[in-house]
Amino acid sequence: MTTRIRPDVVVFDVVETLASLDAVQSRLSRLQQPTWLLQRWFTRLVRDAMAITAAHGYRTFLDVAASSLQAETRGTLTPAQIDFAVAGFGELTAQPDAADAVDTAKRAGFRVFTLSNGSEATTRAFLDRAGLTPQIEEVLSVDEVKAWKPAPPPYELAVSRARVPAERVALVAVHSWDIHGAHRAGLTTGWCPRLETVATPAFTGADVSSDTLPGVIDALAALPR
Repeated sequence: MTTRIRPDVVVFDVVETLASLDAVQSRLSRLQQPTWLLQRWFTRLVRDAMAITAAHGYRTFLDVAASSLQAETRGTLTPAQIDFAVAGFGELTAQPDAADAVDTAKRAGFRVFTLSNGSEATTRAFLDRAGLTPQIEEVLSVDEVKAWKPAPPPYELAVSRARVPAERVALVAVHSWDIHGAHRAGLTTGWCPRLETVATPAFTGADVSSDTLPGVIDALAALPR
């Protein structure tokens, strides 16, 4: 494996990495849906979006979210109930270690970006609620390139905005598939197992990892210059 160097830019994934899905779970509970639905819905959402991207198409996050929930619930929810549940993505709150991770990145001297499969507007609203906006240099969305991660264009967008070589940009995420996509695009990668516990063996492993997001940033900062 190629020895990685200390990056100049840290790019955080947003949904489930910086942002919790608790608000979405709350809305599903208010609709009297089972607690296991959220995980199955979000897994289908990501799968469906990847399939659309692989077929050279594009639909927005909210479009795919609504479609995948309708499919996962076998059409038992009304359109109004679907809209109610999907609106939870506009109320996301921060993961417990999100602010510390961003603060750690700034203290280490990294430029900090976010890169989300969600919209720029939704991401900015989340960052505002979490008090993170002043620390984020670029808020990037796949809407700009009309392709979902882990396809190459979103990562290439981050590199283009950073104006540094790809290896000087680090993607930080809790999803193995995101790490794999970033690696394939030439980025340095940092993974936190908070969500998955074990990385998917079929994917390329991260360059650094830690049990916490701040720990991932510390590991990136410790790479040789």
